[in-house]
Amino acid sequence: MPIFDTKNIELMARVAERFRALADENRIRILARLQQGPANVTTLTRELAVNQASVSKHLAVLRQAGLVSFHRQGAQAVYSISDPSVETMCKLVCEGVREHFRRQHTALQKTPR
Repeated sequence: MPIFDTKNIELMARVAERFRALADENRIRILARLQQGPANVTTLTRELAVNQASVSKHLAVLRQAGLVSFHRQGAQAVYSISDPSVETMCKLVCEGVREHFRRQHTALQKTPR
């Protein structure tokens, strides 16, 4: 069975939305950090060295895509990964990037000088 049902337009739109949500280095960094455990915006800002407005904007995109959620802890919003497939997806993509880099590196070493 194919991974994508190309005739299901609504599903394709949601898949594209999720890929767009992942198409930013800072959003990937936020997800990587949240894999270590929940965090509020202040913690993410400090640990990732990204300004508060940017962190909040990126979290909104990730929430809209269904990748993260939050709960209130007093006045703070504490964010966590809400979709367990995020870890698997990140692992697969990272392995693919490493393998692609390895193949490129090997090919460059074989190139005559």
